[in-house]
Amino acid sequence: MPNAFVARQPWDPTRPQVLVVCCSDGRFHAPIVEFVDNQVSDRADMLAVPGGPAILDPWNSSFDEARVFESALRLFLEHHDLRQAWLIAHENCSYYRIKHPGLDPRALEQRQRQDLRRGAEVLRERAARLEPQLRYARLVDGRVRFEEVEPGPSTESLVLS
Repeated sequence: MPNAFVARQPWDPTRPQVLVVCCSDGRFHAPIVEFVDNQVSDRADMLAVPGGPAILDPWNSSFDEARVFESALRLFLEHHDLRQAWLIAHENCSYYRIKHPGLDPRALEQRQRQDLRRGAEVLRERAARLEPQLRYARLVDGRVRFEEVEPGPSTESLVLS
């Protein structure tokens, strides 16, 4: 095969210990991969879907989307050696703008942070061995900054526009 691509990275059969759930928005893909490789793990399982961590909660996403996550999580837990789950949401997410058209940017961010906390609760209920880490990715001066989101109750009230 003269046009076949061969990766520079050698194959490593060791199972990943980290799961990263993030949005599939291609604008954030390279910064998320850079963040994960440098701050999280050089060998993470990645689940990238529209809305990212929103998929964890059937009340926030859809039951079909939540079933896809449940199936993937079951596979990861049974066949990988996961110890942590990193949930990453990002600024100006189209999934959230479409799902919550009445919210202004500040309220959308608050909603995403609340949903990150709810995602951590869902993970604790379904996969107690996974230590959730929460991050919010924000654009600052043409770069993406990953801010820690403190775990806590996901039931704080939202600011509506």
